[in-house]
Amino acid sequence: MADQEEQQTETAPTQTAPRETPIEQIRELKARIEALEKELAGERDKATDYMNRAMRTQAEMSNMRKRMQQELSLALQEALKSMVYEQLGVLDSFDRAFATLPREFAHFTWVEGMGLIQSQLFSILHRAGITPIEALGRKYDPLEHEAVAYEETANAPEDNVTVELQRGYKLQGQVIRPALVKIARAPQPPATGAGENTTEETTTTRDE
Repeated sequence: MADQEEQQTETAPTQTAPRETPIEQIRELKARIEALEKELAGERDKATDYMNRAMRTQAEMSNMRKRMQQELSLALQEALKSMVYEQLGVLDSFDRAFATLPREFAHFTWVEGMGLIQSQLFSILHRAGITPIEALGRKYDPLEHEAVAYEETANAPEDNVTVELQRGYKLQGQVIRPALVKIARAPQPPATGAGENTTEETTTTRDE
């Protein structure tokens, strides 16, 4: 009897766990794929956000560099303008000295030396961007010329510059100092009416 039970026990089929159906496996795979897609989309959004932040930071740095370069350029230009403007006074001194120099002194060595110094100074300023303003004989231009007096003359067209009192200069194309000039004005006819009346009155008084 015991042997029989043992044999029955040995021959009894073993129970196995129920297998998943293909539909359930597909559902599980689909759920895993959806989860991975959501995770991938989240990582993609993070990467896009990081990239946008990096691009904004790069743009801000580029704008900052441009602003710093512009500010530095303006500061250098203002410093150059101030330095050059002071040197224009030296050129004026040379111009006045040569304008009043007697002709018999022109051949002296020290006069020639002064001329060389003047030329060297002007060359240095020219390399920095200084150019003289054309004035004499030109039409009056309020942007480049400053009229300080009028000259009644028939020898020049009206509003033309007849005398340059102080030379003007531009720095890199911009007026740093306008030229001080006299400009032509058409001669005005003499006011004879008042003089004739005065003469008549005087004559009448004498007759009385």
